[in-house]
Amino acid sequence: MTHPDDDPEMISFELICPECGVSNPENAEYCLVCERDLRNTLLFLEDDSFDLEITTESIIEYRKNFWGTSRTGKVIKYPLSELSNLEFGSPITRFKFDFNGKRHVIPLKNENMKSLKEVLKKILD
Repeated sequence: MTHPDDDPEMISFELICPECGVSNPENAEYCLVCERDLRNTLLFLEDDSFDLEITTESIIEYRKNFWGTSRTGKVIKYPLSELSNLEFGSPITRFKFDFNGKRHVIPLKNENMKSLKEVLKKILD
């Protein structure tokens, strides 16, 4: 019996649409369901109190309600060119950075911290 990971022809559906939450193939240009433009989305992370979209130009934070069940409508956009002093906390998983003269701290799940670190390293280096 073969495992899907053993087949190099299998398509990976790891690009999550920030609009509708559907998984799309890694190189998708548009969401399979809502047709949102995904060409600029590098990574989308769902966390407890917010969702984070990482694009080639910015980190976009979508705030959630207290219970983390739905978005509040509050969106904060952090242009990557304006971020400085990036730190990835350990053992407590906190992503810290300076933006507009203030220190920002975003708590992340372990798996999200790892993904964020990998993507930012690729686009900021």
